[in-house]
Amino acid sequence: MDIRSILTQVHPAPRGESRIRFAAALAGMFKAELIGVGVQAFSPYITSTGAFGYVDAGAVQAIRNEIDAELEDARALFLATVEATGVSGEWCSAVDDPVEVMSRLSRSADLLIASRRDAADGPAATAFPGDLLVSSGRPVLVIPPAAAALKLETVLVAWKDGREARRSLSDALPFLKAAQRVVVVEICPADDAEDASVRTGAVVRQLIRHGVAAEARVTRAGHGRVSAQLVEMANALGADLIVAGAYAHPRIREWVFGGVTQDLLTGSPIACLMSH
Repeated sequence: MDIRSILTQVHPAPRGESRIRFAAALAGMFKAELIGVGVQAFSPYITSTGAFGYVDAGAVQAIRNEIDAELEDARALFLATVEATGVSGEWCSAVDDPVEVMSRLSRSADLLIASRRDAADGPAATAFPGDLLVSSGRPVLVIPPAAAALKLETVLVAWKDGREARRSLSDALPFLKAAQRVVVVEICPADDAEDASVRTGAVVRQLIRHGVAAEARVTRAGHGRVSAQLVEMANALGADLIVAGAYAHPRIREWVFGGVTQDLLTGSPIACLMSH
């Protein structure tokens, strides 16, 4: 798969400005079109109901005016970024649920870029990366605040032998082909090291068939969190991208992510390319 279109939500705020710059730089690297989306949900009946159950029409209009103004600021930010970087761009906007809109628009995208979740984010204004992973059917590149543009000198592939990891490996091929070095890592119990060597070796051979300079490493699981071990290894290798499968299970009306996936989604200081 080639990356020919990149989709990201645009916010006229510091984190949003950092994300659109990151997305534009990546679009330039892959010569892809950048699709910017301005979207917010509008729930006036929740936010403006008075003490006696009536809705203040003036308050409703004020909320809508504020949303429209923020979407126009987002549009201006997107157009300015596209012009400054010289990438091809397409603008979309909607007043609707952000996850629903982004997921629908992902039909025209090869990759979604989303910021790591922050406590200050609200679901009415933000499409969270975890929600996008399970609803869009596309790989999601999750970036930390103020993320620098990817250099792709080294990429760490976090291997766990399952369909999510296999999907992420396929989705990540454009990044892996562009990287100077790819390290496939499996963290496992000591008694599983031999089998892990077989698994990671097979992955490396598959990547080499695709022209990727890859190597395998098997590491014994420590006493701490596996996610922390992965980040520590990525830092030691100088990697600026972690590729990982996103493991989740439905729990009644919401998706619950596994521990490593959740940690990477909410706390990784390194960009993570994830697929579900």
